[in-house]
Amino acid sequence: MTIAKLKELKSLDDVARACGVEFDFIEAYSSSQNQKSFFNVLKLPKHGRRRKGEYRIVFEAREQRLAAFHRSISMIVTNSAVFGEHVQGFMKKRSTRTNAEKHLAAKVLLHADIKGFFDAITTEQVRNAFVTEGAAVRMADVLAKACTIDGLLRQGTRCSPTIANLICFDMDQSFLRLAHSHNCVYTRYADDLTFSGDQVPSDDSVKEILESRGFKLRDDQCYRQYRGRSQYVTGLTIADPNQPRLPTRLKRRLRLMMYYIDKHGLADHWRKVGVNDVIQEEAWLRGMLKYAGSIEPKLVNQWWQIFGEAWSNRTSYEPIPGNEEH
Repeated sequence: MTIAKLKELKSLDDVARACGVEFDFIEAYSSSQNQKSFFNVLKLPKHGRRRKGEYRIVFEAREQRLAAFHRSISMIVTNSAVFGEHVQGFMKKRSTRTNAEKHLAAKVLLHADIKGFFDAITTEQVRNAFVTEGAAVRMADVLAKACTIDGLLRQGTRCSPTIANLICFDMDQSFLRLAHSHNCVYTRYADDLTFSGDQVPSDDSVKEILESRGFKLRDDQCYRQYRGRSQYVTGLTIADPNQPRLPTRLKRRLRLMMYYIDKHGLADHWRKVGVNDVIQEEAWLRGMLKYAGSIEPKLVNQWWQIFGEAWSNRTSYEPIPGNEEH
């Protein structure tokens, strides 16, 4: 883990030492005319009923040292900047849960999604943001090229989320002023903007600020949710004034799955529902239980007990790494 800051990086030697990656490799990647060739390009389906049939393009580094370099740059940016509580995405001790907590029991929610968030951020914008945080101009130019892919920030690299937060600083300040003028709360989780209160801004005012910073509003409109009806923030319901809750649909699905696992055992359950890739399905279930447990631990602890007992009695397939906490 590096404790370096942008203003301390005066040469590529400094960058190499701070990131633990060879000078020559950083120089080669930053000056490459085909940076895309350093990555595997993945096409992943988007989640949610409103995004059915849509995909996101994610860039996965082919070499571990490139991933390590970008992870170190993310740490360096975090060391260099101060991100207010309104920035909820990709920050230590902040999550979808803490984001939802900011909006509990609101009379009205306004949601706005940024279209093509990472792809809308250019190398030049990254360079300027680095200079603003104290980086020398020459180093800011090299680092900006080393953190982007053929001129754009792109999604998937280890540094993209943190750099995107840095890029959005000025925009966030404008949204905070807009929220203050309506006596409401504003947060941003990556490309997901949320306002909540008794009154919220107009679509046009949100759109104007976004477009002035080079972004576009997805679907060209915001959408609102009102108290007494379904209200969700980053996938969690905020109807309970005390804490965010898991969506009813997800709880129903997990509850039913755990009922049948308890009744039939893991192997028989996967056979009955026609699962072909048991390893992948169990990895998904473990990940989902971990996530659900971070939101409603008392409920999910019961499911972990069921899963643990079924796991100990499993048959017919090889085990995958367990969850040491349960």
